Amino acid sequence: MHQQSKIALITIMLAAICSSAPAQTYPKKPVTIVVPYSPGGPVDNLSRALGNQLNKIWDQPVVVVNKTGANEIIGAEFVAKSAPDGYTLFAATEAALTMNPHLYKKLPYNAEKDFAPISRLISVPMMFFVPQSSKANSMKEFIKMAKNNHDKQISFGSSGAGGITHLPMAMFEKQEGLEMIHVPYKGAAPLIPEIIAGQVDAAVLGVSVIEQHVKSGKLKALAISSETRSIALPDVPTFREAGIKDINAVFNIGLVAPAGTPQAIVEKIANDVRQVLLAPNFRKENIDAYSYVAVGSSPMEYKNFLSRDFKVQAERVKTSGATLD
Repeated sequence: MHQQSKIALITIMLAAICSSAPAQTYPKKPVTIVVPYSPGGPVDNLSRALGNQLNKIWDQPVVVVNKTGANEIIGAEFVAKSAPDGYTLFAATEAALTMNPHLYKKLPYNAEKDFAPISRLISVPMMFFVPQSSKANSMKEFIKMAKNNHDKQISFGSSGAGGITHLPMAMFEKQEGLEMIHVPYKGAAPLIPEIIAGQVDAAVLGVSVIEQHVKSGKLKALAISSETRSIALPDVPTFREAGIKDINAVFNIGLVAPAGTPQAIVEKIANDVRQVLLAPNFRKENIDAYSYVAVGSSPMEYKNFLSRDFKVQAERVKTSGATLD
């Protein structure tokens, strides 16, 4: 082997050793997962369950810190400005990573440049539902009713303007040629009683949020926005089965780190996270029980997903006309 070739080979080997060294010793101290919501919700519950299992794998505490408010901006800014060493992670949804850049003229972080994608943890399908008193018993009947109801304009509720329960409905209006009134609420809690009472005609929310009301007969679920039916409500068809284009009413919970975090550490976290998510007991208790879908993607897969979703949310925001400035 020529001297130059030997030097090149040694250089490559040293680079490989150096790049993997951080992962071999990680983590050496407690790891923090920042959650941009209050305790008790889907993002917080999943993060805590995940953290408990990572604690066993890493033999280091995994601490969940709740930094709430401003559509995930407060948590996102904190993590974006944290040290890129793998010890501060961010459990985020589309709000921080692909929606806010289109909803706000100015943000204290750059969604595309300030984070290192680790893994898309789960996707959360949502159901399109109506009051029990609604004349519509299927999606096609709802669309027909919305087009032909001359007595009053059909309305839809959301858990907040510009959010994941609003933008898909705005696209639904566009693709079906409907004109509905948007009624935003401050979260799902005040929205559900209004739909049960018939004050609002339709909405989309997560399966686990409306499941009890559907089973008790207070609400009618017309379709689920996923590729397969829900284990919790197996009688509800998918949008495809209902014969119309899926409105992609799904939100995703993912894990990111500050940009500049060593790639070896990013890959290690992603691999360990996947191990947890795919464990049968964890899936049964923390994913299947809530009709979530386990993903556990690689960093590159998550990066590509975010890139695609960035464009999807841009179109949705433009169609809805929503702004949060």
